Amino acid sequence: MRITWPAAAALILTIVSTSAAVAQQPGQGQGMGPGPGARSALLRGRIEEQFVRRIQEEMGLSDEATARMQRVVTAWATRRRTLEREEMRLRQALNGQLRPGVAANSDSVGSYVDALNENRVAYAQSFRDEMKELTPILTPVQRGQFQQMRDRLMLRMEEIQNQGKAPPP
Repeated sequence: MRITWPAAAALILTIVSTSAAVAQQPGQGQGMGPGPGARSALLRGRIEEQFVRRIQEEMGLSDEATARMQRVVTAWATRRRTLEREEMRLRQALNGQLRPGVAANSDSVGSYVDALNENRVAYAQSFRDEMKELTPILTPVQRGQFQQMRDRLMLRMEEIQNQGKAPPP
């Protein structure tokens, strides 16, 4: 069975909707069920599993090539999540320094800005380095297909996350 992009998007919507409904159930995260971190990990795992299946089918990868690719992609995704958490921490610290009515410490602000920029560069470089690791596994065409498929998935997930949020001022 070939999974089309609309079907994958529908799957993502279903998983996200189910996750949101579970998150709103009383008692969750209070010893009566998985907490938000566990739900996020479960959701991420489901999406990644479907995505890997779709990649394997559309690119015609063997089970061995798929497993090798998945190890590389998972390792880099884990590193990027660490960078994302660090960016959030740095942004919060910078926001704390730049609160209205509070004198900011120039040295702290400068170090937070520098660290944020270094973090962004490391994040961007992680995609380049990931592609280098995929070179012995995927052909150039497959790497291009993978990149396009991932970009579409990430954009769709961003759209889902932003649904219902107020637009920035």
